[in-house]
Amino acid sequence: MKIILLLFTICLLATKLFAQADSVNIVDTTKIEEPITVFKSRYIQESFVPVSLAVASLTIMAIPNLKQKLQSKLMWNDQSQPGYINLGDDYVRYAPTVAAYALSAIGLKSKHRFIDRSVILAMSYITSDFIVNNTKKITQETRPDGLENTSMPSQHTAMAFVAATFLDHELGYISPWISVGGYTVASYAGYARIARNAHWTNDVLMGAAVGILMTNATYWAYDGVMKLFPKNLTISPVINPQQTGMYVCYKF
Repeated sequence: MKIILLLFTICLLATKLFAQADSVNIVDTTKIEEPITVFKSRYIQESFVPVSLAVASLTIMAIPNLKQKLQSKLMWNDQSQPGYINLGDDYVRYAPTVAAYALSAIGLKSKHRFIDRSVILAMSYITSDFIVNNTKKITQETRPDGLENTSMPSQHTAMAFVAATFLDHELGYISPWISVGGYTVASYAGYARIARNAHWTNDVLMGAAVGILMTNATYWAYDGVMKLFPKNLTISPVINPQQTGMYVCYKF
């Protein structure tokens, strides 16, 4: 668990360092202005962590027997053995989402309105789930417990990091500890999947990468659309016993 938490802490610190570049005065020199502008890009900054996690996942897969060695050190709670402890990963993965709405309900101001952030969250879950399920079908990776060929990537971890990234976007500006708390909970959910022998370490890292990147991408897309139609476009989910869908209204 220490290894995984350390990895995510390093990634988070690196992201904050990239973000701090916005406040640094840059010498007006043509030769250095272009690369610095690239690194200041929102897309580069918000892609650094998930890309790093995906590379780490692929590296573990590429080194023979590494994932097995990691599993032997990190797995201690095999669900098929006596003494199994329910670590709560089925529920913890949604905790950052619950926290985001709870904190907003008690007065902390989210960056987006309730309906807007709900649409963003729904689309983040849908896109992440789509990528995870289709990747599982392609990879056909056997789980460490040998029960199913649906190991890569971890869906629980992807959902946990969708929630943590959502919390970071909506309320992380208030205090970095809100973001750290969300990502710590998500990291625990990922670690629990390894500890109970349901996933390999590389499955968890790739799941985290998918969850973070898809949530960031949803924010990019949503903010881009709203810039084009700042006051005329309304988007909201429609859920009732007869139908489930999306309501879109544009005022000319």
